Amino acid sequence: METMTKAATPSIKKRQFKWYNWDKISSYNGTYNFMVGARGVGKTYGWKKKVIRAWIRKGEEFMYVRRYKDELKISKETFFADLIANNEFPDWDFRTYGAVAQAAPATTRDDKKRKWTTIGHFIALSTAQSIKSVAYPLVTNIGYDEFILEKGTTHYIANEVHAFNNLYSTVDRNQDKTKVFFMANAVSITNPYFLEYDIKIDKDTEFIIKRDGFIVVHVVKAAEFTEQVYATRFGKFIAGTDYGDFAAGNEFADNHDNLLNVKGASARYTYSIETKTGTFSVWIDWLAGKYYVQEKRPRQEILFTVLAEKMDDTKTLLSYSDKVMQSLRTAFRNGNTYFDTAKSRNAFIEIFKR
Repeated sequence: METMTKAATPSIKKRQFKWYNWDKISSYNGTYNFMVGARGVGKTYGWKKKVIRAWIRKGEEFMYVRRYKDELKISKETFFADLIANNEFPDWDFRTYGAVAQAAPATTRDDKKRKWTTIGHFIALSTAQSIKSVAYPLVTNIGYDEFILEKGTTHYIANEVHAFNNLYSTVDRNQDKTKVFFMANAVSITNPYFLEYDIKIDKDTEFIIKRDGFIVVHVVKAAEFTEQVYATRFGKFIAGTDYGDFAAGNEFADNHDNLLNVKGASARYTYSIETKTGTFSVWIDWLAGKYYVQEKRPRQEILFTVLAEKMDDTKTLLSYSDKVMQSLRTAFRNGNTYFDTAKSRNAFIEIFKR
C-alpha cells in the first residue's frame, strides 16, 4: 500500500509549545536511549526530524518500530503528515510504500517517471523474527514508539526484551553503528525494559546511566511545556486529575510510596516467589502479623513460582488458590503487607489480580 504526502502549507494556526530538546540525551552518546515524557512533548516528532536530516546529510536510513502490525499500519500511514503540515522539509516529498519510507525531490513532481529513494523501514516487533536474515547496512537509528503500554491496551510480547535485542542484532550486525530511541509516555515503571535493566525512577533525577553508558534514561522534566498545556482549555479541564499527572505532568501512576516500608529485625525469611517481573523474598513478623516483600534474596531459598513454564525440580508451582497465596492476599487486603520498592509492590499486585 502506498501513502504519499506532499508539502503543504497548514491552514490552521497552531500554538507554539516548548518542545523536547534532543541535545541533552544526544550528548550522552548512549546506545539504548529511553525517553519518557509527557504526552505531546514532541519526542516522536523530534525523532522523525532527526532521522530525516541524517538521511539528507549522510544517506543514513532509519527503522520505525511498533509492537504489533495493527499499530504499525495506522502509524505509518500518517508518519510524515505532521512534518509536512509544519513545512519542515519543503524541498522533499515523502511516501510510505509497503514496509518502507521513501523520499523524492519536490522539483521532480512533474516527472513522468519519478525516482523515489528508500530512507527508512517500518517493522512490527511481533513479526521481526521473519527478517533476521535481512541486511540493513544503512540503518543507524531505530525508534521504538510507545514501548510502555497503557493500561487496557493489548499486552507485551512474550520475552519482549529478548525479541527486541534480536531485532537490534539483526540491524547492527555487531558494527556498533546503530542507536535506539525508546519513546513513551509516563505510564508504568513496571514494564519489561525497566525491569530487565533494573531501571529505578527517582522523581528528583532526570538522567539515569546504566551498563557503562550503553543505556541512558531521560525522564523529561518539561516544566515549561507542562505549564503551556495546563494553560489550554483541555489542560485546565484535566488539571489536578490522575490523567493530568500522566498526560501533562509526566508522573508514573505506579511510582508512589504507598505500602513501602523496610522490614524490621523481628521479621523472618519464609519463602521466595518467582513472578513474571522477578523473584522476591517474603519475610514475616509473626508477632505483629506483618508481611514484608523484598527484592533482596537470601542465599538459601524455599522457592515457589507462579509461572508454569518456569517449573523445574528446584521450585514448587503456586496456584491462585494455594494457602501461601491466600495468606498473602489476606495480609495485603488488610494492609499488613509492605514492600521495599515500588517494583516489588507492583509485581505482587499483578499476581493478586485474577
